[in-house]
Amino acid sequence: MFYNPGGPGGSGTLFIIQEGEQLQTQLGEGWDILSWDPRGIMKSGPDIAAFDTDEEYYSYWSQYQGLGKISARGNLTQPTDVDFFMSQVPAFDNLTTALNQRMVQKNGEKLKYVGTCANVRDLVHLVDSAYGEGSDVNFWGVSYGTVLGAYLTQMFPDRVGRVILDAVYDPEKHSNQAPIKWVDTDSLNIDQGLLMWAQACVAGPASCTAAGLVQNATAELLLQEIDEVLDTAHRRYNGFAWTTGLINETVAMNADSYSWEYLAGIVRGALYNSRVWRVLAEGLVQITQLQQNRTSKTTGPIFPVWFTPQYGLVPDYFLDTISVAIYCSDTIDPAGETTEDLFRAYVKASQSISTLSAAIVSQNMRSHCHKYTTRAIERLPQSMKKKPKNVVLVIGNTGDPITPFQSARRLSSSAFLGSQARLLQFNAAGHGAHALNSTCIDEVVRKFVRGIPPNDAGNNDADVVCDVDMTPYGPPPAEWKNSTPPTSSEETTVTGDANMAKFSLKLSFFALVFATITIF
Repeated sequence: MFYNPGGPGGSGTLFIIQEGEQLQTQLGEGWDILSWDPRGIMKSGPDIAAFDTDEEYYSYWSQYQGLGKISARGNLTQPTDVDFFMSQVPAFDNLTTALNQRMVQKNGEKLKYVGTCANVRDLVHLVDSAYGEGSDVNFWGVSYGTVLGAYLTQMFPDRVGRVILDAVYDPEKHSNQAPIKWVDTDSLNIDQGLLMWAQACVAGPASCTAAGLVQNATAELLLQEIDEVLDTAHRRYNGFAWTTGLINETVAMNADSYSWEYLAGIVRGALYNSRVWRVLAEGLVQITQLQQNRTSKTTGPIFPVWFTPQYGLVPDYFLDTISVAIYCSDTIDPAGETTEDLFRAYVKASQSISTLSAAIVSQNMRSHCHKYTTRAIERLPQSMKKKPKNVVLVIGNTGDPITPFQSARRLSSSAFLGSQARLLQFNAAGHGAHALNSTCIDEVVRKFVRGIPPNDAGNNDADVVCDVDMTPYGPPPAEWKNSTPPTSSEETTVTGDANMAKFSLKLSFFALVFATITIF
């Protein structure tokens, strides 16, 4: 079983070091667990990082931070906040143009060879080398890894063995729509994921310190408290740059040092995996106390998990820009779309779907694609219409904050993989099947990899539904069983021509760094 942890930009080799034994246990006896670093990542060439040192990295990203800069915006629900946000279009346009120029000047033609199609061909070659030419490709991909897996089903449908697509990042949209066109898709279940976390927190207050922030705590009251923390941060932000805290952990910070963007990005990122729920809860308590006592100061970040070097091998500047290169190289030509169009898309998503939609705008991969001038030498040349040789297992969490369940349901629907897919609905917060433990999922996976997929329900709904065994705070709340997201009209819509479509989180910085290590 070859495994890709997502990103794009996640190191498969590091993930296997950390999580390989867990995967072996989940698959059961008789399976090798393998992974690799996709092109441009860690030990695999080409080297396409835009920055060579921490100093270069911090110097670039600090230009987005401070009073009068994009990081000083609020949640884009008030006219004054929207006006300020839109006033940042020229500055952002200049900075993302400069990033593209730097990447092209430093890396040139190498940028054409890190796209998803190239990585799929590498995967097939690895299988040929290890198990014999023409062997079935067994693959488990999470998040962006589902794009790799879905491309595999279209490029090599006759090579598909046991393939699991977990936390689906819509591969058809990725191939056939400019990123600006589907900013809102990422945001569909952010609020659902946050609500499910809050429900679990108040159901187990003895283990969740954040439940103590409100009297007679309910999930709704806790969410109101989080909104107040974020709004207060926006009103009082003093222009402190988070890069300063990274460079010098002894710098004293008070409550006003934290912008809305900084805290909103951390809240969203913490929803990825239950392993950092404790950090989120304790951090919310600490920032609330600082806001109530503005003379208090702290050194180092309130949410240290995002700043702790993992394995001592993944510098910040390595992840961000490589993710942009891989992601944007797959996308279609934006056809004249502008930074103003991008910002208006974020405003729309923030006002109509979730106020957390625009968390960490500057470091979202899709924010840079309309200015990114390099496209992969090979891109997926058709819609997702081919049917693979074997059934594919598609897994979607109902409270996934970045790859919504709707994308899993869409990929497994009759419009795409159809009868050659089985949809597993995981009634859980978090990003992917490893976000929380589930005996049910383990049993489905063990049977699937041994050639026994779930029965086909015969429609576009879930073929099997699994629940969480236990959250960090206790048994899963009863509300989680009724967390199925509604069907959207676009789930069965094909965006490209059926025969020849157009050629074709970023997670926030905090989400990407953490997710690369623990869940992708």
